[in-house]
Order: sequence, then structure tokens, then C-alpha cells
Amino acid sequence: MSFILDALQSSKDYYENRVDKDIERNRKGDFSVAINSDKLEGKKVSYKLKQIDFDFGCNIFMLGQYDDKVQEETYLAQWKNLFNTAVVPLYWEGTEPEQDLLRYDSTSKNDYYRRPPVDSVVNYCLENGLKLKGHPLFWHEFIPKWLPENWDELFPLIEKRFKEISERYKDKIEVFDCLNEPSRLWDLYYETKNNDWKCVFPPDDYIEQIFALGKKYFGDNELILNEATGAAICEVRGKFGAYYQLLERVLKEGLKIDRIGIQCHTDDSDLYKNLYDSERFYGLLDLYAKFGKPLVLSEIGLSCEDEEIQAKATERIYKICFSHEAMSGVFWWNLDDNSILTQKERNAVGENLPHGGLVRNGVPKAAYKVLDRLINKEWTTLGETYIKDGKIEFRGFYGEYEIEIDGKKFTLDFRKNSDRKIAIEV
Repeated sequence: MSFILDALQSSKDYYENRVDKDIERNRKGDFSVAINSDKLEGKKVSYKLKQIDFDFGCNIFMLGQYDDKVQEETYLAQWKNLFNTAVVPLYWEGTEPEQDLLRYDSTSKNDYYRRPPVDSVVNYCLENGLKLKGHPLFWHEFIPKWLPENWDELFPLIEKRFKEISERYKDKIEVFDCLNEPSRLWDLYYETKNNDWKCVFPPDDYIEQIFALGKKYFGDNELILNEATGAAICEVRGKFGAYYQLLERVLKEGLKIDRIGIQCHTDDSDLYKNLYDSERFYGLLDLYAKFGKPLVLSEIGLSCEDEEIQAKATERIYKICFSHEAMSGVFWWNLDDNSILTQKERNAVGENLPHGGLVRNGVPKAAYKVLDRLINKEWTTLGETYIKDGKIEFRGFYGEYEIEIDGKKFTLDFRKNSDRKIAIEV
């Protein structure tokens, strides 16, 4: 028996009545290009979408981690086939494992699992035309053991870290998860009593302090408050839910929170009914959209041994997110089942569940094939038309386009918030 299948089936009518209409309304537009040349009237023009105006992302933590060259090439080819935005690992344990021993430079030893030197990741992504999201600027977990536990001693070190990352990457990485999983502090207080996990327990106003640093050092970047699955999805109770009330408070205080992050690490159980029941999931997104900020499904991993069930859930969730007006992107977490953290380190409470990837042992699973169909075939625009009355007109998905007229190619910006009427000289 599968809770996922039952939830998908019971909410099918609501989903089908909304999803395609919302995709058409929220992700596509009518575009017009004025051609300033009388000699080209009647000429054929081709157009194609080069970069969609939506973040289809994934972490790229396994870059340079494979000993086998073929495995590395397979991983990167499968990654680039689906995704346009990479999550860059900025975990403090990986960037400064010992005090003042910084691992940003590409010449640093690549000896930390899933923590390649940041320069190596950034350079690779920029060379391949990928957008970047840094994760995280501050998290109370996955920090080096040398850090002091006293907040007054720790805070100057946090500011030093923000300053270093800003100086190196603020002009290269567009978006940062400024603060990660505040709701996890409660669980960690009890979980860390019986082990040697390093974490810190900050004061009640630490969210305000961290985002003040974000505004100071990353004023021109987009900053995300990234909340864990439990608070962001499972425990939603409308306006009375803890995450909603936290957002309401800190946004009223004027914190620089540019996107609202929603994590989604799940399995096949009724704990995640707010996700798998499509009416509830739409309601959840509608609820957070009331704040007027873009939403982002910042981490997603659907752990399910049955690959067909995983694929059905993946398609439903991605289509709902893509259809929603407030959603800016979806970030799958681990591409391959064999790249999860549990292989060599501890499980970050659902973040790295077995069977949660899109690929297994280098072979694409059914969910990977679903996303390939959606992203590369259904959610793209390609066509031809003719210049009439000095212009061309067509409808397509928002994004960056390449058009070709009389052997000449032009790049046009038709993102959602850009001008949908453009004039060009040929």
C-alpha cells in the first residue's frame, strides 16, 4: 500500500483543474519583435528558448569526487542535461576545517567528501553557463569543531566568514541561502546530548543578527531563509503554523529576505500529506505567497524504493511548482542514490535518505526520465514564423531566446518581468 499513490489519486481532480491552466498563465507570454528593416518583410525567422526563466537546480557536491573518470563524466553529463542552476557547497566545516585554514581556492586539497573547493565548483559552473546558489552562509550544523560555543565569541567569526565569502563570490554567485533550518535547533538540543556532533545554540534574535550581516555583505544578492521540511511542509497549520508566524514577524521587521525557502525531504508516508495531496500543496504555496516574496523549493528528495511511485510523485510536485505564480525554482538535492551523505558521514535527518536520488549507480531512474521529458521537451519553445508588417510575434515560455533572421542570430530577454516587446536592428 502506498500513501503517495492514494494521496495523488484522491487529489487528482483538483490538480487537473488547475495545473495546466496555471502553467499557461504563469509561465508563458506573447512576445513581439520589431524588425527595423524594410528589406526583410516576409523572411522566415526561427526562434528557440535557450534558458528558461525558472531555476531547475541541484546540488553539485560530487564534482571532482569520483576516482573513476567515466563515473565523473557520466555524473556531470546527467547533471547538465536537466539542471540550469547549481547549489555551491559553502558548509563551514568544508571551507574552514581548521581555524584560518581556508579551502576556497581550487588548489586546496579535495579531501572532504561532498565538499569540493568552492573555486573549483564556481569556475566549472560559470564555464558551463550555469547559475549559482550558495548554501549556506550560516547553519548551526555541519560546522568545524574548533568553533567556540559562546555566541559572543562566535559572532565575530561569523562576520569574518560572511566578509570572506562576499569578497570572493558576491559578484559570481547570484543567490545565497543566508540562514538554514532555524526550526531544527529544538531537535538538535536533545539529539546532540548523546553524540559528538558539533553544533551551536544561538540566542533568540540570531535570525535578525544573521540577516543583518547578509544585508551588510550581500546587499545586491538575493538572500533566502531556508526552512526544514517539518516546519515548512509537515507542520503547516495555515496562518497559525510556526514558519508562517516566523516569516510574518521577520518580514515586518524588515529583514532582507528575498525568497522564502521550503525544503522537501520525504518518503512514502502520511507525514507528508501536505505535499502529496495536491489541494493541500497548492494551499500551502498559496499561503506562503501571501507574503509577496518569490518561493523556492530549495531542497527536494523523494525517498521511495518503488521507482514508478517516485516518478509519479516527482511529476506531480514539479508540475505544481512550475505552475504556481510565486514559485521561482525547484532544487533536487542528490542526483545519484550513491552520492548521499550517509555513505561516509551521518544522516542529516532526512536530507540524504536512500533511494532519494534520480539516478542509481549511474543509471537514470524513472523520475529522471520524467524530468527530462518535462524540462527538455514539454517546457521549451522552438518554432518558425515570418516577418509581417515589420515584426514577428509568437507565444512561448518566459526566458532567454535566440532568434535567427537572414543568417544572423540575436539573443533576446523575454523573462517574465522584462519587456515583451523588443525592437532590433538587422
